[in-house]
Amino acid sequence: MPQKPIFVLSVQKSLAALGVLVLALSAPAQTIQVKPDPRKTTPAQNSPKKNVRAKTATTNRAAQTPKRNAAPAARNQRAVVAAPAPVPGLTVSAIEVEGNRKIEKDAVLARLKTQVGGPYTDGLIKEDVTSLFKSNYFYDVQVYRDISGSQVTVIYKVVEKPSIAEIVFEGNSELKTEELQEASGLKAYEILDMGKIRDAVEKMQKLYEDKGFFLAKIEPKVEDVTKGETVKLLMTVKENDKVKVKKITFLGNRRIKDGQLKSRMITGEGGYFSFLSGSGAYKQDAFDRDMQILRFLYFNEGYVQVKIDRPQVYVTPDRKNIYITIRIEEGEQFDVGDIDFAGDLLFGRDELAGAIEINKREIFSYEVLQKDLSELQAKYGDLGYAYANVIPRTRINEKERKVDITFEFDKGNKVYFGQFNVVGNAKTRDKVVRRELKIKEGELYNETSRRKSVENIQRLGFFDEVTFKTSAPPDQPDVMNIDIVVKERNTGSIQLGAGYGSATGFQLQGQINQSNFLGKGQKLGAGLNISRDISTYNLNFTEPHVNDSDWSAGFDAFESYANRYDYYENKKGAAVRLGHPIDDNLFASVRYKYEKANLDVLKETDANNVERVITDLELFPLDTASGDTSSITGILEYDSRNDRFSPSKGGFASGSLEYAGLGGNLKYTKGNLTGRYFKKLFWEVVWRNNLSYSAITSLEPGKEPPFNELFLLGGPYSLRGYRFFRVGRTKYSQMTYDRLIAPPYSRSPDDANRLANKPFGGKQQLLYQMEFEFPLIAEAGIKGVTFYDVGQAEDDITAENFYSDVGFGFRWFSPIGPLRFEWGFPLKPTETSPDTVVFEFSIGSPF
Repeated sequence: MPQKPIFVLSVQKSLAALGVLVLALSAPAQTIQVKPDPRKTTPAQNSPKKNVRAKTATTNRAAQTPKRNAAPAARNQRAVVAAPAPVPGLTVSAIEVEGNRKIEKDAVLARLKTQVGGPYTDGLIKEDVTSLFKSNYFYDVQVYRDISGSQVTVIYKVVEKPSIAEIVFEGNSELKTEELQEASGLKAYEILDMGKIRDAVEKMQKLYEDKGFFLAKIEPKVEDVTKGETVKLLMTVKENDKVKVKKITFLGNRRIKDGQLKSRMITGEGGYFSFLSGSGAYKQDAFDRDMQILRFLYFNEGYVQVKIDRPQVYVTPDRKNIYITIRIEEGEQFDVGDIDFAGDLLFGRDELAGAIEINKREIFSYEVLQKDLSELQAKYGDLGYAYANVIPRTRINEKERKVDITFEFDKGNKVYFGQFNVVGNAKTRDKVVRRELKIKEGELYNETSRRKSVENIQRLGFFDEVTFKTSAPPDQPDVMNIDIVVKERNTGSIQLGAGYGSATGFQLQGQINQSNFLGKGQKLGAGLNISRDISTYNLNFTEPHVNDSDWSAGFDAFESYANRYDYYENKKGAAVRLGHPIDDNLFASVRYKYEKANLDVLKETDANNVERVITDLELFPLDTASGDTSSITGILEYDSRNDRFSPSKGGFASGSLEYAGLGGNLKYTKGNLTGRYFKKLFWEVVWRNNLSYSAITSLEPGKEPPFNELFLLGGPYSLRGYRFFRVGRTKYSQMTYDRLIAPPYSRSPDDANRLANKPFGGKQQLLYQMEFEFPLIAEAGIKGVTFYDVGQAEDDITAENFYSDVGFGFRWFSPIGPLRFEWGFPLKPTETSPDTVVFEFSIGSPF
């Protein structure tokens, strides 16, 4: 039977047999032509038959590959090619694939809608060809048919794209080839895909931009290796010099000063510490966000008609520095005008007005408006209206310079929680996440509970990201399924640090922590802290949810050595803990501790190599403070801080009472009350406050509590202008006076009297600390602090016994933990701490 020509879709490419093959980054050109099966067709068979009706097929003009000398007008014409009419009633008996070498036949057949045993139609053939081109495996696809009666064999003849034999980078010195290779996402032996190469170039240039090489350029080049079978992909890199933002200039800003605008921008001017903070780098996407940040800042201050022109970015001739000029037209400042509510109102207007912060006659703030929208949606969400929409209709009254606001409500339908799935938790067990949920499957939707659930999971500290992705089953629009998508972080840490302080001498700290032990949410830690006078060692374990309940339990083991200047003290023991939350912010716990204390005398060796005791045993009767302590402590804590490690908002309060009368020879009660308050003021300055009161009393009538349990102040965690344990009630040591005025010391009487006045400790302690903490190099986690401390440790708290200091310092929230460098200046030096300035380096969080 004569062959019937069908549509043929081809891509015309001009390939050099040898040499360099440079592929254009534009899409492949496509044309539709008419051809019979070249294996069986004769010239006579190409003549149209009487029963074949001609048909017109077209492609877009980009599909034509014009001849070299074609006129411009001809190049823009559509291709119109004659085609035969379809033959009705044909069934596909076989499908053949020719020309495929690397791509398996099954992979080709999987993309076809034409199937053996199914009908043959030109529409399906067109879809097949389009599908094969979209696979990006082929340069050219041609389709033929061989008809025998009502059966047709369909032949797909393909020309495969080459594969990438190797990827070579040239010209890169600032970034390693491995870094570029990883960023590109390209791999050897992949099918050549110019679209993917374009994306890879963008990703690599973005990597250079992030490193400060804003002018870096990458040119891809494809070289033929084996006559179209494989190619070499050459990435030529021109890095250019790193570009630094030298100066940012604002023009037209009268109400908001340059410093305030610059402090909010991601892009910053380069400085002396740019190598630490990364400031001064120019990144286009960050700079684009800066323009939105500046508009947002003005909107928050009531300048709702602000105009910010397209910034002028000037690169110096040496291509090393950038100068940026931003022109601003601030306009007038607007206040809030009339406020109204409309639409589906489920609450009274007064109740709705009480739920929002934006008030009439106050300066208009876009940020406050957004918070109010969130709160109003939450009120509706708490009634089950998960998709309630609140639209703020604003009207600008230019004459009175006011913004009138109407909150328009569309409540939608009530929604119920469906299925919950935890996604992304490779290590953490599902139940660790699920037990933090305040929502349940099948319950009516509640927005506050949903938000609290997200917050609880985030506060675990196990995840970098927590996202609730919602969906509704196709036939249940009133049901909300939730995928709890988490991105796990490394919850284990090893910290090592060393430093020096005038009071502590050389200090070494080590800490090993795992806050998600075995993926069960358990906490396991061990640490040591060694300095000249104090050494501590500890091991701890916490199960935050015993048997998946709200009860927590744990144990501690510890040992410490301290030189208390007049005696040595060694304590070691263990404790067990049990706790339960009372509500979201209130937690109660009880702790049992068994501790053994051993106090020993200080000794010195004289010039004759004779050892003698220098501890005043009358003043410090060591046997009364050595022995065993068996105690139970009740603790009540309230915590509303937004961050437990570096809070900027909220408060913390705790009360504890220790009863050491459950056996052992050391019997006393000790109580503590602590309150802390944090508030962000302006320009990221945080006001920090700590107030603490403690007291101790003996349980044995007529006896004093152990003297080593009395309170003394001084050091980096209390009065920072005084030395460790040097502020508090003192006692005079005649033994020390006699020793110091005699040879070999031969001190003056005044000097010997001063040194004989020993810090002993008081039964009560009162301490207040206030700080202003502010960012210095935010990108590097470096903050500055100024502080004021005041307190006393006496048997009776009196106005005349307070000691205070002022000071400043720097804090680096480093990968090994918070490092603190602080200088304290006592306002009233004491005989036991006469220094006019005390410097301390310490490791650990402040209060």
